[in-house]
Amino acid sequence: MPPMNPLSLRASRRAFLARSLVGAGVGLTLGRSVLPGLARAGTGSSRKFIFVFAQGGWDPTRVFASEFSNNNVDMEADAERATAGGISYVSHPDRPSVDTFMNAWHDRAVVFNGVMVRSIAHEICTMLAMTGTTSGLTPDWPAILADRQRNAFTLPHLVLGGPSFPGDLGVAVARTGAAGQLEALLNGQALGMSDVPVGSLSSPSQALVDRFVAQRAAARASVSRSAVEDLLNADFQTATQHAGDLKDLQYLMDFTGGAGLANQATVAVDALQKGISRCLTLSASAAFTWDTHAANDDGQSPLWEDLFNGLGQLVQMLANAPGEQEATLLDETVICVLSEMGRTPLLNGLDGKDHWPYTSVMMLGAGLAGDRVVGGFDSSYYGELVDPASGEVADDAQVLSCEAIGATLLALADVDPAEYVMGVEPISGVIA
Repeated sequence: MPPMNPLSLRASRRAFLARSLVGAGVGLTLGRSVLPGLARAGTGSSRKFIFVFAQGGWDPTRVFASEFSNNNVDMEADAERATAGGISYVSHPDRPSVDTFMNAWHDRAVVFNGVMVRSIAHEICTMLAMTGTTSGLTPDWPAILADRQRNAFTLPHLVLGGPSFPGDLGVAVARTGAAGQLEALLNGQALGMSDVPVGSLSSPSQALVDRFVAQRAAARASVSRSAVEDLLNADFQTATQHAGDLKDLQYLMDFTGGAGLANQATVAVDALQKGISRCLTLSASAAFTWDTHAANDDGQSPLWEDLFNGLGQLVQMLANAPGEQEATLLDETVICVLSEMGRTPLLNGLDGKDHWPYTSVMMLGAGLAGDRVVGGFDSSYYGELVDPASGEVADDAQVLSCEAIGATLLALADVDPAEYVMGVEPISGVIA
């Protein structure tokens, strides 16, 4: 079957929700992306992605890196090495959610230890972790993945929290806003936030404005002036179409995710179930709370507990939700949990830990050969080299870099990493 054009895709989405909402007694004509001819949702080309970002730099030795035999690493008092299936991790009585999560989901998870980010500056490390570059203009992994199917989703990449680098793919990215700005725009409450009184239009007047803007967008897209302007006009038309869909989405779901990971997870799963988004970015906590230069253990321990409590709820919701083509939404979704950097192996004079250019990443879900740890740390707490084909530590192999993590995510979506990352192979040994 030949690929559908964008107009056909929009018609398909609207037809689906029309049928769904009529059955519920609601008169709307917008809805879930149903894409005849698209690859099965369990395959890479249509996998969904959730990124959970812990901003500030977490300490992997408190969960992912069980370095108890390394004399150059200060491990936590009362912590001990534990195993769940093929995954070795750090257990602590103050973090029961870590044990619960690992015991429940180890078979779906891959832990990457010793990931190099090449910097110890928050902003640079964040760009590297999310884009593989330091330019700040390069689109991040979720933007690239979302843009591949921008016409199939109203909000291809929805950012509920955490960093976002849309680059030149901004038409595929939207933020809910820390104070619920997206929801306020949809329900009209944003008008009351203006310093200058602003009145709302009547429904007939609003319909005229919408029709005029849509016609102008179509007219601009129909005239070719230059390659750059053609791209801008195409993006303008796509954004106009998405804006029209968004007005109806206020009756379909609530975009107010709140600050907690569990609350954001509820919105994320809802957006995936309704076919509104392909990629979502969530925040593991308030900004920079993981930056524990003093009292490292007192600061990190409750953050890890909250993170894994929220992750457990997120994964369980995905496992309970029916998939579009696979048995569950978890079978169609890749979760990537990461931070922009790690922390030094030794405590400083304030019982804190400073910035370190090696960290850990966890992936879980669709397409992964789980129940394993990839990479590791040497005696100096530097990352080990990894053979991309097997995922095993090897002397003559590749640095386990943040670019390699990004390449692996792209490969999980059947995107050629060479289009975006040069000289780096994905860790294909973890792809089922």
